[in-house]
Amino acid sequence: MPRLRIHFTDADLAHTRLKPEPDLMWEIVSSAQILQHADGALSFARWRRFVREQAAHDTRLRRALHTVVTVAPHAAYFPDLLTPAQDVTGIDEGIDAVLSVSSRRLREEIGRIRPASDPAASLLHDLARGKPAALRQLRRDLRVYFRSAIEPHLPAIEDGRRADVAAGIQRYLHGGPEGPLRGLGRAARWDPPVLSVDYPHDRDLHLDGRGLVLIPCYFALHHPVALADPRLRPVLAFPVRTEARLLAGGRPAGDHVTALLGATRASILRSVIGGNTTTRLAGVVGVAPATVSHHTRVLREAGLITTERHENLARHLITPLGLRLLGADR
Repeated sequence: MPRLRIHFTDADLAHTRLKPEPDLMWEIVSSAQILQHADGALSFARWRRFVREQAAHDTRLRRALHTVVTVAPHAAYFPDLLTPAQDVTGIDEGIDAVLSVSSRRLREEIGRIRPASDPAASLLHDLARGKPAALRQLRRDLRVYFRSAIEPHLPAIEDGRRADVAAGIQRYLHGGPEGPLRGLGRAARWDPPVLSVDYPHDRDLHLDGRGLVLIPCYFALHHPVALADPRLRPVLAFPVRTEARLLAGGRPAGDHVTALLGATRASILRSVIGGNTTTRLAGVVGVAPATVSHHTRVLREAGLITTERHENLARHLITPLGLRLLGADR
């Protein structure tokens, strides 16, 4: 089977990191591809049905679906510009990054897509030439698709990712920088200094000291995916574990962490897996910062989190004990 071989140096290992926050553009692109085939029914059949039922009654979503699957086909290639390599926050910033690429990238990357129909060919032709109406359509349809197909499911998406990130952090704590590379699933193999993964075609990627950003992706399926252009910052989006998806979403009656800690403290504990500040936790949990400070003090005294302070900023991080407690509930 073809493989992608990613070549590391010691400097690359030192600069490799696991991205704790969701990458919404990777989720959009991966989910659009999920809609174009029937694999992964155990994880995605209900979501596919939800999107199709919504689209049956929403002409704006039907148009958005056509646009998104046209620019992100289920194929060996989709444009790198759809998944910006730079860190962005929120859907609007992500879409701005997509549409701020150079005319050269638009022409070259959109031009590589093979259209599946005449309407698709017309849209791709206009996008590749940077026509303002086509770019406005792409901006509008990416936002409509996100609001209709992704945003209603963000709690489950973030829950599944957090579970997978927690496992990745544990692997790092026990195995150092190589730990997460060993835990990327059956499609990946770490044979130092090369990480190889199943891929649509044979390819070698030399990191050359830039490191690698590992992006857990809820909607990814089958194998990890890298950007096509080796000159861009190296990233590897990889599927979260199937069990993380299946356990995501609403908390069942067997949620022992919530029963033990209470709903607010359990929510805070889950929200500091990748690190979080008091202010951001207040927004996530929906309580006042002073209340967050009270709960983080209790969690810190119990050994479940630690707190780093820099001037007036407090950043809270889960401890190995906290991770083990969350793991026991899964």
